[in-house]
Amino acid sequence: MFKVGIIGLGHVGRAIAFNLINKELVDELAIYDINKEILIANKLDLEQGGALNNNITKINIADFAILNECDILINTASSKILSPDRLTELKENKKIVKEIFKNFKNYKGIIINVSNPCDIISKLILDETNIDKKRIFSSGTLLDTIRFKMTLANHYNISPKYVFALVVGEHGESQVLCYDEVKIKNDTLITYLKKNNLNFDKKIIDQEVIKSGANIFYAKGTTEYGIAGVVSFIIKQIKEDTNAILPLSAPYIIDGKLIYISHLVKINKLGIEDVLMNLSLDEEESFKSSALKLSKLLYLN
Repeated sequence: MFKVGIIGLGHVGRAIAFNLINKELVDELAIYDINKEILIANKLDLEQGGALNNNITKINIADFAILNECDILINTASSKILSPDRLTELKENKKIVKEIFKNFKNYKGIIINVSNPCDIISKLILDETNIDKKRIFSSGTLLDTIRFKMTLANHYNISPKYVFALVVGEHGESQVLCYDEVKIKNDTLITYLKKNNLNFDKKIIDQEVIKSGANIFYAKGTTEYGIAGVVSFIIKQIKEDTNAILPLSAPYIIDGKLIYISHLVKINKLGIEDVLMNLSLDEEESFKSSALKLSKLLYLN
């Protein structure tokens, strides 16, 4: 039995739950939220939404004891989001982390944090639980990597399946778009542009990728489908023990201090393991600058 728990059934938690059920990735889903009336309604709605699947997911309303039995916990618990600026959520979400994760001191599974600012919240969860740091990480810049990939594909009118892209660093304004790592149909970005006599405006692409989440938020007041797809994909890699290499927010040492920041890691059923990144000098400097920003935010708050 593969059992996943979701903490927080807002827009993101519901979208993740629905994705997991309809991709038939979990045998049992344990859902938790402080609003019990909404929780019961979501249980019924999710059961009905997956009723025609070949494999029916069992859905349980959970307490902390049940959540502690899950193979994977997904944290989406958050204060009311009033702005796309992830850092504005820190003050209240820091309190939420302490209140919830004091109950998981002996947890044996994997924790995937989604709540923002995800890099800082992931470190706070580590501090509160004190479990093996290889078993706590965030989706980080995997979603930003997809946004980079989609932006390039849309700009050059090709299928995203032909584009390899990578974003590392903060899941936020200081993220690093790794143009030197881009491949389009197995060509470097520069080679592809020259071959096809295409123009390139780095500033436009940067802004489109970095502001993508904010643009969605301003239009509809939330972002949920992209992150739900990302989290479902991560869980599939864990379940199938694939050793996939992904840009996830994971432990990293900068100036002797432990922070969480997105870099390449290998992921499997045991958690994560660092993978060497071969960034250009400029990208490496930008990555370190992003890490220093996160370190300052983390250790000053």
